[in-house]
Amino acid sequence: MIFIGIIAIHSPMFMKTVFSICVMLFLFGAIPCHAQTGKSYLDSLLKCAAVNYPLIKAKRLRTQSLEYAVKYKQNDIIPSLSASYQLDYATDNNITGMVYPQYILPLSGPLSKANGNSYGGVPGTAAALDLLWEPITFGQRNAAIGLAKGNLQYAQRDETLTLFNQQVAVVNAWLNYLLLADLIKVYQSNVDRYAFSLKQAQTLVTSGLRPGTDSSSFNSQYNIAQMQLIGFERQRDSVRIALEELVGGKLPPGMAADSTVFKRLPEVAFSADTVSAGHPEVLLQKAEIDVNELSLKSMKKSIMPRLTLWSTGYGRGSGITADGSINSGDGWHFERYNYGFGAQIAFPVLDVFRLKPAWKQQELVTEASREQLQLTQLHLNSAVLMAQSALQKSTRSARLAPQQLQSATYSYNAIASRYESGLVNYYDVIQAQQLMFQAQAMVKISNYTAWKALLRLSAYNGNLNLFLNQYGK
Repeated sequence: MIFIGIIAIHSPMFMKTVFSICVMLFLFGAIPCHAQTGKSYLDSLLKCAAVNYPLIKAKRLRTQSLEYAVKYKQNDIIPSLSASYQLDYATDNNITGMVYPQYILPLSGPLSKANGNSYGGVPGTAAALDLLWEPITFGQRNAAIGLAKGNLQYAQRDETLTLFNQQVAVVNAWLNYLLLADLIKVYQSNVDRYAFSLKQAQTLVTSGLRPGTDSSSFNSQYNIAQMQLIGFERQRDSVRIALEELVGGKLPPGMAADSTVFKRLPEVAFSADTVSAGHPEVLLQKAEIDVNELSLKSMKKSIMPRLTLWSTGYGRGSGITADGSINSGDGWHFERYNYGFGAQIAFPVLDVFRLKPAWKQQELVTEASREQLQLTQLHLNSAVLMAQSALQKSTRSARLAPQQLQSATYSYNAIASRYESGLVNYYDVIQAQQLMFQAQAMVKISNYTAWKALLRLSAYNGNLNLFLNQYGK
């Protein structure tokens, strides 16, 4: 809870406190967008951030890419079919003719004896249609698909958490902007009062009822108040620029400050439950655990056998005849045709011993992710309880602020009247005006603090509607 004591409004301590509120709380934190006012404008901000903010768009694209990664793993069931054709020209010093092995399943033959070790080349041709298919992988394919789906789910929840955090930051910046906009009104009224007091003091000095120093003193306070007002206008502009960045670079049109949050306080019925199991951060870490478990499952499935079916249709032409003589013209067309098909099953016999350390490593990584989830839940539970307490206390404090303002206003009006009658001096008027100004600012800041506490409670619960439903009433 933020508290500002009863101190002189022009003192460095007061200014430092107020500026710290505006700066520190700010850190807590293109398509056409149609704007309205109040709740509707905040909805427009949230929609613009969801669509236009680059980080959210990047996470969304990453999610879409992983959807195709799942399809790629599912397509592993499709057989591999390769068609090839080749021409070659080579010596005949080993088997009868030569064939380049890629995409071709060649027939073997005897050593060539008729021509000896000759370096004269002969032409040859070959074509083949090869099919490879692994219809049964003993769980390896399903494990790979499951891991791809796990990575997709992790990306989806990461995108959800990024969007949620961005929305919280947008609402936080919006509240900061509203506070500064209303504080500027309070500062402007304070500047107007000093202008009135200065004019009044000048009249009294001219009439000889007050000393000439009163006019100079009020003029000094008037200048100080103007400089303070300029400082808050600068802070408001900075927050507005930051808000523009948070929604992707362009604010919806028709932006107008909404003062309704300073006219009422939030009301939330507290639940005995702590952090929701549906908090985006909790869901993200659960997805990380799932990915680690699926990775371990996929690694263990890698020691299973693989069944491969294959078939080939093969045509061959060679410039070497069956008796070893050379007839180069025959090498440019096919002379023999063959086919073949078969099945093969392969067992990685020793891989289980090689992969055991990797399995143990992945088991420890999975266990570490479970402990990280416990830590996150513990932190969020504590944060929810602290946010609930802060909301209760800040709401109680905000209900007292109007009473302080009423007393300060009554005191100022009375002292200002007595000053005009010559019954009190300049310092009494300044002190009364400062107390009233501070009380006016405290009404704004105390309401703002209560709404910020509700925003924190919503953020730690993982449910921004806790705030939005109250704000929209």
